[in-house]
Amino acid sequence: MLSTEELLRKAVLDTTDFGGANEAPLSIHQVTQFIELMQAEQVMLKDVRVVTSAANKWQESIVNFSSRIAKPGTEGSRLDNTAGYERVAPATDLVELSTVLIRGEVPVTDEVLEDNVAGSAFVGSLERTIADRFGIDIEELMVNGNTASGDVYLAQFEGWLEQTKNTGNSFDASSYAQDYQEILKQTLIKMPVRYLRGLTSTGRFYVPIRFEQKYRDILAARGTALGDETLEGARPLRYQGIPIVGVPSLDLGITAGSPDTGSILLCAKDNLYAGFHRHMKFETWRDPREGVTSFVVTARVDAKVAIPAAAVCAYTVDVEP
Repeated sequence: MLSTEELLRKAVLDTTDFGGANEAPLSIHQVTQFIELMQAEQVMLKDVRVVTSAANKWQESIVNFSSRIAKPGTEGSRLDNTAGYERVAPATDLVELSTVLIRGEVPVTDEVLEDNVAGSAFVGSLERTIADRFGIDIEELMVNGNTASGDVYLAQFEGWLEQTKNTGNSFDASSYAQDYQEILKQTLIKMPVRYLRGLTSTGRFYVPIRFEQKYRDILAARGTALGDETLEGARPLRYQGIPIVGVPSLDLGITAGSPDTGSILLCAKDNLYAGFHRHMKFETWRDPREGVTSFVVTARVDAKVAIPAAAVCAYTVDVEP
């Protein structure tokens, strides 16, 4: 694994030379490492299944069994496909990813670059910060994307939450107020039985940070050693053995009101797909007329819930501080 500094030297135009644009896209290796750099400090983006393609629209195959495949056997004979002895073919499906174009442009004046006390190290720090911020923005779109949104950035496609609300399992949690244990219970109940297996290892309750903090306070109020550890943050949160993960991007989707409301998502982490077109760029361009160097990041992305039936969304959850 390359260090951040080594990655940036490979992925970005030599920062000692701002004489023109670097128009070449990153290599596949550089794209992979740049995605890793964007994922590094995010919560869901580094947890979910990341897929890439040289095409801007492609399909990923998934295989699933919706019923029992084991049947009574007879020595020397194959299953004859009569009632109770049926042969079962796997259910195959496709996850289609269709990426949208996103771009970030950060202009920095010559004076800032020349006068900064950090010298050339400032540019490396700036590039790392741009990559991290771009990762935050991508995760926000993948989580909170909603074509009905008044925010033109979030309106580009339906994110994981909206896909689960529209085609998966969902329920209005407003009647439970801040009874978070009951909300978690109801969310788990809504998960079809066939998808419960393995949730303690690969499943996640993705929740707003506000929810996580409040739930820690609720558990800590029990006045036990377990409560103390929970309050101090020393013990990871779980419900019925399934990890509870606080996600800042879910806080970005909180709707202000009386009370403020948010959403939580339960699913296996590899049921969420983050798609990236491999044609990605991280460029610099200096315009001498303005005395400004622009750092430009270009990517194409999409997000999909592979099996919506294997995900549950609780919405209008009371997350009032």
